[in-house]
Amino acid sequence: MRNIKYSICAAIVARFFTAASNADAQAGNPDRLPSQDTQRYQEQQLQVVKEQAFAPPEVLTPVVRQKSELPDFPVETPCVTVAEVEWRGAEHFPWLPGRVPVEGACIGAQGRDILSQWVARQLIADGYITTQVFIPEQDFTTGHLVIEIVPGRVGAIRDEGTSVGWSRIVFPERSHALLNIRDLDQALENIRRLPGQGVTAFDLVPGADLGETDIVIRHPQNTRRVRFVLTADNSGIDATGRNQLGAIVAIDSPLHLYDQLIATVNNDAGLGNDRAGSRSKSIAWNVPIGYASFSLGFSEWSSKQALPVVGADILYTARTRRFEAGLTYVPYRTSHNKGSLQLNLVRRQDQASLGGEEIGVQKRDITSYEIRASHLEMFSDASLHAAIGLRGSLAGLSQTPGFVYGQSNWSGRYQILTTSASLNVPFRIDSRAFGYRGTFFLQHALQPTPFTEYLQIGGRYSVRGFDGNRSLAAQSGWTWRNELATGLFAGSETYVALDAGQVSGDLAAAGGRTLIGSAFGIRGSYRGLGYDVSVGVPLLRPDTIQTGTPSLNVQMTYRF
Repeated sequence: MRNIKYSICAAIVARFFTAASNADAQAGNPDRLPSQDTQRYQEQQLQVVKEQAFAPPEVLTPVVRQKSELPDFPVETPCVTVAEVEWRGAEHFPWLPGRVPVEGACIGAQGRDILSQWVARQLIADGYITTQVFIPEQDFTTGHLVIEIVPGRVGAIRDEGTSVGWSRIVFPERSHALLNIRDLDQALENIRRLPGQGVTAFDLVPGADLGETDIVIRHPQNTRRVRFVLTADNSGIDATGRNQLGAIVAIDSPLHLYDQLIATVNNDAGLGNDRAGSRSKSIAWNVPIGYASFSLGFSEWSSKQALPVVGADILYTARTRRFEAGLTYVPYRTSHNKGSLQLNLVRRQDQASLGGEEIGVQKRDITSYEIRASHLEMFSDASLHAAIGLRGSLAGLSQTPGFVYGQSNWSGRYQILTTSASLNVPFRIDSRAFGYRGTFFLQHALQPTPFTEYLQIGGRYSVRGFDGNRSLAAQSGWTWRNELATGLFAGSETYVALDAGQVSGDLAAAGGRTLIGSAFGIRGSYRGLGYDVSVGVPLLRPDTIQTGTPSLNVQMTYRF
């Protein structure tokens, strides 16, 4: 009897797959149901909302750059030709003598002052803002020039105001180390990433010993350490609940380590519907350690829907769990750029059932890794963020690698290359300010991959203009999102978007692989209430993608 029931369920699955209008189903892939799009949308929505609500700051203190490679010495009488330079106290700056090729220059008293200031600016340009340069009184008639460096060092580190954590953990360097503005930028960034510490600043005051500078951390007074965000939107799909409700809780420094704990819950608005719905929840914790940070996270997405069969409906349910541990390190930073390296270990569990019977081809328990390198470049009137990454499975640690369509002897191993770039360019036309935002993402699968790793396009988080009920999905592909915005009234802006995307690979739909869509909307905030309302219109789509025209997208948030 059990085998008969399972056969009936399998037949229903096959029928439903055949009717599904998406790139993957077009190829006959039994590894996927359209309702599984819900988990993908939930994952995308969770990431976007968290980034918008708690976007980490970028602290890049500018410095004055040298206008020329060599100091411009005036003509003086008398002057002495520099025969050799003796550096004192410069052992911590081995690169410095090579930047000051003054041998052969004829300088006098004024020239020595200019040289001292020029060397100091060289040090400041590299972040050593408290290191001092002296040219002491000396017998310079022989052409022997002595330049003395007094390294600036970190003195005491103390808090002013309401401290929320152990400050030593956020500083890359300890007391008595060389003081570099880049280390201070990193420490301030580590602190300001907490919502309640967004206006924290540093004061530098003279220390107890020669060359030492004390760092005073000025915290805001009586700041709240717990923040809430309520969300409401229509980012779901019709099959499992279009309207969604959610909440986010963020706790600053729960372990007194300048760490952060973020918990989220999300549910479709039809709370009493036991035949269709979707929900998600997550919890994430991260802690900074100087130039590094460590994170732990757990997420779960689930959905259900009733599939119509002759005379009855059969309930299909799906659930995904994701456990994650990550390490991030900043290998370099300057006044205008910084880099980041990230390593994540992930365990993902997927399971689904139809009429109470487990669907074996959709069961997975895969352990994987993600490696990512990124670079942020700040220009005078623009910013560029680029990244390249590699993710793949660890077959030896995966309990259930699952099924990959067309691969009867799949080894459980896959690798995917990714690259992305985002550009922000503010500009003006007459007196009106505009802003261009462009984001490009590319995914290329090096081996056959399970559907859970496919690139999916068609919706507000990939290619706007589509309602998300149907999408294109395949192993490889790209998306390109473009947006032009301008201020409308205080606290708001209006924008127009033009997006495109394409999927490729063995399972890409033969009837069409490309989507192009547009959107027009308004977004902003007023007294804690945030809103983003837009109307999307598809411009290019295959016949298999049926979407509402136009599609209305609404997202509301309230912070307190």
